[in-house]
Amino acid sequence: MTFKVLILAAGKGTRFKSNLPKVLHPLLGKPMLWYVVKAAREAGAEEVIVVVGHQRERVEEFLRREFPDVIAVYQKEQLGTGHAVMAAEERLSGYRGRLVVLNGDSPLILPEDIRRIAETPGDMVVLTAKAPDPTGYGRVIRDDSEVLKIVEEKDATEEEKRISEVNTGIYAFDAAKLFDALKELDNKNAQGEYYLPDVLKIFKKRDYSVVPVISKDFESVMGVNNRYELSVAEKILKNRLIKKLQLSGVTFHNPNSVYIEPEVEVGRETVICGPSYLRGKTKIGQNCYVGPFCDIADSEIENGVTVESHCWIRRTVLKSGSSVGPFAKLREGTVLEEEARVGTFVETKKAYLEKGVKANHLSYLGDCRIGEGTNVGAGTITCNYDGFNKWKTEIGKDVFVGSNTLFIAPVKVGDGSITAAGSVITEDVPENTLAVARAKQVNYVGKASVIKERKRRVKGGHTEENR
Repeated sequence: MTFKVLILAAGKGTRFKSNLPKVLHPLLGKPMLWYVVKAAREAGAEEVIVVVGHQRERVEEFLRREFPDVIAVYQKEQLGTGHAVMAAEERLSGYRGRLVVLNGDSPLILPEDIRRIAETPGDMVVLTAKAPDPTGYGRVIRDDSEVLKIVEEKDATEEEKRISEVNTGIYAFDAAKLFDALKELDNKNAQGEYYLPDVLKIFKKRDYSVVPVISKDFESVMGVNNRYELSVAEKILKNRLIKKLQLSGVTFHNPNSVYIEPEVEVGRETVICGPSYLRGKTKIGQNCYVGPFCDIADSEIENGVTVESHCWIRRTVLKSGSSVGPFAKLREGTVLEEEARVGTFVETKKAYLEKGVKANHLSYLGDCRIGEGTNVGAGTITCNYDGFNKWKTEIGKDVFVGSNTLFIAPVKVGDGSITAAGSVITEDVPENTLAVARAKQVNYVGKASVIKERKRRVKGGHTEENR
């Protein structure tokens, strides 16, 4: 069965106490609304429409960026959920199919529940759930196959309060019958608003069928109304993601302390140690190891890669068999080819390290390309910035870079060359060349004791100036 989805996302969310629209508050790096739209798409919706209102520009900008084919309709005044649905009437004019109505603050909704209510016969289908504690929810009063009424807690009798089946606020409708019934909806209540659940009374009066469908997972239908509930929802989402990966063959040590975002991919036989952060569109291959206290975002890690503890990695490509860390910082544009290694306290940025390159410790490699088999000694720096422009360092194959070498870019070093420790390389080095660039050493015998005495006198306050 084909169907369309209408997502209500116009509210302000005053309980968040925030300048950010409610539906844009993030869970695992994505706004709540992202999860609802994604679930609607995965359920098979032929069209997704979002009702926007409070700070519409920000919500519409998000939709244009993430879901350009999603339609936004504007609810100028926020006068309740029924009024929000009315805002979509013009867009849905003439549509006579199934319309599923979702809430933008229900990020845990499952695609299978959306499909079930869309495919269940009935003029109005109510998604219900069995609540462990139904306090605060509207109770669903029904016979075996028909919803008779929904009673809000304040109006419920003691017997009705004992009912555990509750209304989730998620529905499927015959669209034509819904918009016709909305013409009869009134706002005679304390808030002066038009409530979508009140449509049920109109449907019953018209002898339309109102059918319940019970969600198999109460957590999936929870709404998020404040920052505490946001954190609860985020934990549930994270646990779902980790469980799915565990069942696909990924090992997590200390999984409760692993933060993972929904677009992260991890291959079989990979080990992830917590605490760690895996963000953005990171892809981790098979048989990898990610140690604790790592923070990886928008990076591609191929099979058999080792990332030791305390590494920070952004927009980086690590090819098969390469290794990083511990305590390494790899910034955007870094590429490590097969079997290349970046070690302890090494920082890279736009650095391309070819196969087998080793930079084991205490170096900065920025805006550079380093050839296959080259060894980079401790304390090496590619001095890429002159205060105005960034310049590139090119180091060839099988080069031995001595410790504490500074490359003043732009500069090139030919294949098979050696730079002496402590050199400042300011000119190109040909192939198979030993480059020594140090100031001449001068020894002043006895001068050390003179300097020490001067320091002692300064510390004691006996300099020439204050005598």
